[in-house]
Amino acid sequence: MTKTTAWRRLASKEAFIAAFADRPLVGDGLLFTIHADGQISGMAGPDRLLGSWYWQDGMFCRTATLNDEDLGLDCEIIEQCGNQMRYTRDSGKGAASIVTIKPL
Repeated sequence: MTKTTAWRRLASKEAFIAAFADRPLVGDGLLFTIHADGQISGMAGPDRLLGSWYWQDGMFCRTATLNDEDLGLDCEIIEQCGNQMRYTRDSGKGAASIVTIKPL
């Protein structure tokens, strides 16, 4: 059996929900969940992360706060490789980060 190593862009809300919604995601000091109902909750280091999200023009768009500091709106390109999600900020023109579905 071969391991998948190619990143695949998720172009629909349905594909995103099927792959990552309601599952804890971890990476680079983050532990958060993107809920299918449009909410985001978790931690960034010791700080509380809360927000909401929607799907628009093939991108994941979110507003969030980190310990009540407004992080603003950002739309991101979402890609999947196995149990990992890569999100690229600023409509795919910004920095990319990778998180992994936390094993149960």
